[in-house]
Amino acid sequence: MLRFGLNRLYHSLSSNLVKSQQRNAHSRFPLKWSTSHVTYREDQIPKNTDVLIIGGGIVGWATAFWLRHDSKFSVTVVEKDPTYSQSATVLGLGSIRQQFSEPENIQMSLFSTDFLRNITKYLSVEDLTENIDIDFNPQGCLILADSKNADLLKENYLLQLDLGAKVDLLGKKALSERWPWLSIEDVEMGCYGYENEGWFDPFLLLKALKTKCHFMGVNYVVGEVIEFDLSPYTLSFLQPVGPLRPPVSSRPLRYATVLLPDQSRACIEFNSVVNAAGPWAARVAELAEVGSEYHPLRLPVEPRYRQVFVVRPKNTLNPDENKYPLPGLDMPFMIDHNRLFIERRDLSGEFFVYSDDPKFDFFNNNEQSTVNYEFFHEHIKPLLRKRIPGFKDVEVTSGWISICDYNTWDQNLIIGSHPFHANMYLCNGSSGHGTQHAIAIGKSVSELLTYHCFKTLDLARFSFDRLYINETIKETNCF
Repeated sequence: MLRFGLNRLYHSLSSNLVKSQQRNAHSRFPLKWSTSHVTYREDQIPKNTDVLIIGGGIVGWATAFWLRHDSKFSVTVVEKDPTYSQSATVLGLGSIRQQFSEPENIQMSLFSTDFLRNITKYLSVEDLTENIDIDFNPQGCLILADSKNADLLKENYLLQLDLGAKVDLLGKKALSERWPWLSIEDVEMGCYGYENEGWFDPFLLLKALKTKCHFMGVNYVVGEVIEFDLSPYTLSFLQPVGPLRPPVSSRPLRYATVLLPDQSRACIEFNSVVNAAGPWAARVAELAEVGSEYHPLRLPVEPRYRQVFVVRPKNTLNPDENKYPLPGLDMPFMIDHNRLFIERRDLSGEFFVYSDDPKFDFFNNNEQSTVNYEFFHEHIKPLLRKRIPGFKDVEVTSGWISICDYNTWDQNLIIGSHPFHANMYLCNGSSGHGTQHAIAIGKSVSELLTYHCFKTLDLARFSFDRLYINETIKETNCF
């Protein structure tokens, strides 16, 4: 009986390993597989639509889903790159955590995690989908703090508890007992999210959202919006969200010119437009003269790139030769006070590693277009070896360059209608948190379009208005 049980365990782990390797081959490294493997459904181009969404990443499709879920609006999504070869969604890691210092960020994480836990209820397509699997691993997130940041970590922990987050504050002894492979010489304490935190495959979530949206009647157009035209009529708008102010009189955006793959052009009339263009959101805003002499304050969002490395301990297959323990399957997604990020890669024995330190990362893509492996050996490996001694000898098996919509103003989301283009809705600048908050962002934009106010989550503080009054919102729970 024992032999039968061990055989069953072996085959189960082998099956899961093959499944995870196949899944990661097609989602984590999209630039390594042929774009001929990507299929997409393109609809006829509508002449008009209630809501035009520019950007077919995870935020755009989440917005489309909630609009069709909560209203009868006709919705059209325009995406210029159906292969997602430069998509922030597909190139991201898909981690999710509730450990933030701003209440809105915590609440968005809690909302998104609840959606992921009930994803089949939301995204199943009648009887065609029995169970939707996005490879959600609720292994938790561990944030470490040194003595300089310990008080701040504790303060944020109390706020997270107050908002319903499932987190524990752990001292040195508790950290050492729970994760003996962890070096805590310079660590004062850690905060561990034991529920509603972990990681998932963003590409699988994107596919599930698209499939559901197609079923719900969302139009999908492959092309690039290159021009806006204004309505011939001047209208008076009263901003529904944000500080009270006089109505704004302007000519609303009304038509979008779309450049199609065959270089022909199509014109789509709309009532409202959602800028969900991710790293290229500022370019879309410029088409509406945001940042011009008419509206001089530009949308402060730009593409930023970081290097992600895939590493494997050289002695994984020979644990007896290693005097230091190695992380097991219970390893959480980890962030330390040196801004080192580590995530276990399913059952493959490999780990994703990157630095979030602005001194090293978030470079301009004009400066570098390929992975610089010397960067790992010079900057990342010493931090990794210090935090996990068992990683003294690691080999880099691969790597890629990820991208995010970086908010140069304060690295937090900008959401809501533009002050002078009241029918243009922004949802940009999450600065690396967009994938984990996409479901909540989509819900919030949908509510603004449907009810003209936030109902589920109050994100009014994250409006574009804070730029005009020179106010910043600083997220401090990432040292």
